[in-house]
Amino acid sequence: MVLAPVLVSLALHAAPAPAAPDELTLADALAELERANPTLEQARARAAEAGGVARQAWAPLLPTLAAQGTYLANRDQVIFAAPVSPTQVRKVVIQPAEQMSITGTAHVPLIEPQGWFDVAAARNAEHASDASLEASRRTLRAGFTQAAHASRAGEELVTASEAAVASAEELAASARRMLAAGTAAPLDRLRAETEVVKRTSDLTQARANLAQSRLALGILLGRERPVRVVVPEIPLLEVPPVEDLARAALEARPELAVQRAQVDSAKAQVRSAWARLAPNLSATGAVFSADVPYPTGFKDGWRATVDLVWPIYDGGFRYGKKREAEARLDSALAGQEAQRLTVIQEVSDAARDVGVTRERLRLAESQRGLAAEAAATARRGFEAGVASSLDVIDANDRLFQADVGLADAHAHVAQAAVALDRAVGR
Repeated sequence: MVLAPVLVSLALHAAPAPAAPDELTLADALAELERANPTLEQARARAAEAGGVARQAWAPLLPTLAAQGTYLANRDQVIFAAPVSPTQVRKVVIQPAEQMSITGTAHVPLIEPQGWFDVAAARNAEHASDASLEASRRTLRAGFTQAAHASRAGEELVTASEAAVASAEELAASARRMLAAGTAAPLDRLRAETEVVKRTSDLTQARANLAQSRLALGILLGRERPVRVVVPEIPLLEVPPVEDLARAALEARPELAVQRAQVDSAKAQVRSAWARLAPNLSATGAVFSADVPYPTGFKDGWRATVDLVWPIYDGGFRYGKKREAEARLDSALAGQEAQRLTVIQEVSDAARDVGVTRERLRLAESQRGLAAEAAATARRGFEAGVASSLDVIDANDRLFQADVGLADAHAHVAQAAVALDRAVGR
């Protein structure tokens, strides 16, 4: 009984066929990624939050207006009769039984040293948040592009698995013919049919992995369906010297812009802490009106004040804020230096990986050519009776592994190029 065709048919049709994926170019996919990815939405929300905090920091420096309406009811009413002439008196209401009043107040800060530095700190924090958003955007784009190239390698692996199944089926058919002709042993047929089942299993797994990678790309785009991304070929350009790449990265990487903004913010906070020692000057004006005359005899009026506030001692709060700000500045400076060194290391590692992956691709292409020639030679030898089925199976296995290695090398070359672009800040 010939079991291989039956087993292959069951393996290929046991699972339902996956849904056809949506197809996008890499450019369209990246544009959709920036519109729909939840991670980027969170980063944008954090940047908007920092902008709101920066706007709040302006409040102590800007005039404020307030309106107030009051209804007053007293248990007792107090009214004096003030003489205005020997025969006339004026009623002076000291405490009315009921009163409705409206007051409008304007407060204008004149000198507020601490506020200006607080604004500078908040604006630098906003710049840091914007740069962090850009860093998240570039990281996500690079990761998505690398995942798209990995998915393309999955397509190559499926193609290699299909070719391996075809080769195994060809060997099985040849073994059956030779067995019928009496020029091969039954063991050759069994080996060949076992190889068909094995390669079919590999094909099933490769298709499942490809479907999983396409669904992962769809999820990154905010979709519930798998997506096939058509990626362009990565040109094998000459890699500039690492020193030039590092200089470009130190100027272009948004992570360094984040650190610089954090340092500037920390410096502004230190100045703000020192400014707490300075006096504050402000002016306040108010207009008011009531339905019961005030003791002045008028139902409306205004008042203005100029206030100078100079805190002499506040229990050590200002000195504590200064120490906190100085410590935050030291931390920001250390973080800036650590980020600078990290960028240099990432550029160096990425440039080296590009060279390594290109050499691996060259070797994989050479290995694939030799394996294909060996497999063809083994098949011809088996047909001629000078090679065994084991030779053909071994040669086909080496060809399949060479195809797998070539697909992996293609993916790694593309991913290394993307990583280098990301490291440099492009």
